[in-house]
Amino acid sequence: MSNIGNVWVFVEQEGGKIADVSLELVSKGAELAARLNVKLEAVLLGNNVAHCADTLFSYGCQTVFLAEDPRLEPFTVLPYAKVIMDLIKEHRPNILLFGATMKGRELAPRVASEKLAGLTADCTDLQIDDFEDKLNKKVYTDKLMQIRPAFGGNIIATIVNTWDDPQMVTVREGVMKLGDADPSRTGELEKVEVKLS
Repeated sequence: MSNIGNVWVFVEQEGGKIADVSLELVSKGAELAARLNVKLEAVLLGNNVAHCADTLFSYGCQTVFLAEDPRLEPFTVLPYAKVIMDLIKEHRPNILLFGATMKGRELAPRVASEKLAGLTADCTDLQIDDFEDKLNKKVYTDKLMQIRPAFGGNIIATIVNTWDDPQMVTVREGVMKLGDADPSRTGELEKVEVKLS
């Protein structure tokens, strides 16, 4: 494993059912993690949602951070952001993917502003590549290329985030290809202590 952090997916669920966009992001995240030679990890918040972990493992997650607490149901942005920030501080992921859903669009900017990390919305593709910052004469290796339409969709922009990690993006449902689940895959379930005041 390299010295860069792992790839994380925020897993959205409603009533214990994982959102399709989250599984699409897990499939894409597995590809990015393999390219970086790091782990793919999921962040799963809610109450009575542990059963979702097996599905996440079957799509390629190696670790699921599970935060279960009655106060995390239904979704409210502040408690979710607090739990995710605590996890980021402890584990320092390199990349964090969110679905561009109502929840994702509310949560991702809140986490990004608190972490002072960049956030690219509505990406249509994600790739790993090197980036040369000609202005500051620096070369960044293995950065997340955040590809999205710009100017009313007439051009495609590639955005690179050189701010603090994690490199954060939101992705719309149906953009990333859903991989195949393999029920024989397993992973590590890490229970998270929920600290809310």
